[in-house]
Amino acid sequence: MHLHGFIMSAELGEVEAGSDEIELTLRVQGVGPGQPRRIVVPYPILLADPSIDADDVVGRGFEAEVTQAGPSRWEVSRLALAARVLRSRD
Repeated sequence: MHLHGFIMSAELGEVEAGSDEIELTLRVQGVGPGQPRRIVVPYPILLADPSIDADDVVGRGFEAEVTQAGPSRWEVSRLALAARVLRSRD
């Protein structure tokens, strides 16, 4: 599924408790009706693209390809970030 919108929040977390792998959960806005509002950037994509930083992506526009990996889990297979489009909360 192709998505585009804005990243409202980003949170790094372990894939499983005690795991060495992390993932980045993004809460997004501006996607269409029936499209997911939370998407997950898996560890291999985080490793491959050091520009994906949880502190830097909030407020930026994005375009992504996602696939459903569970009942309420959508994983990113491709992510492109735009310049900051929303002001930071600071």
